[in-house]
Amino acid sequence: MNIRYLWRTWLACLIACLPILVLQLMPQLMRSRAGGTSSLMIGVGLLLALLVAAFVCAPLMSAWLAPAPGWQPRSALRAAGALWRRRAGQAALALLAGIGVYTVGQVAGYALGQAVPYVHDNPAFAADPRLSPWIIDYPAFALQAVVLYALTTLAVAVYAWRMRSLSVQGAAGGTA
Repeated sequence: MNIRYLWRTWLACLIACLPILVLQLMPQLMRSRAGGTSSLMIGVGLLLALLVAAFVCAPLMSAWLAPAPGWQPRSALRAAGALWRRRAGQAALALLAGIGVYTVGQVAGYALGQAVPYVHDNPAFAADPRLSPWIIDYPAFALQAVVLYALTTLAVAVYAWRMRSLSVQGAAGGTA
């Protein structure tokens, strides 16, 4: 498992997963205090769909900048499917590694949100209840979104990198 391929895969994921960043930069869809509960539910649903699509397409992203024999953009999804059929345990461990990195990213995002709060009480709300009770500090919100995005794409890249490694080992006749 060459770390250079992880960096290449992460770069591919950073580029290909830009819709996740765009969504994460929209406080109205990602924070109930900014847009309400119904908007948050739409945002969370979109985020879940984009995350699932990112993990499903992760082999393709990996093959884009870190191709190998049997791991080309045209064949990576088929190769990943074959890995899930032949070596389901190893493929599941690769997915769990990606989910683990994603979880660490969520914890880091929460810690950053505690250290650099993105929302404050609106003092004008007491005098005029038509105003929002919250003030969103967008630079702090964007910082948290960018950190979450970087770690989310790293999670997708870790999964793709491990699947690539398993595929290349299998093509070479090695074992994982």
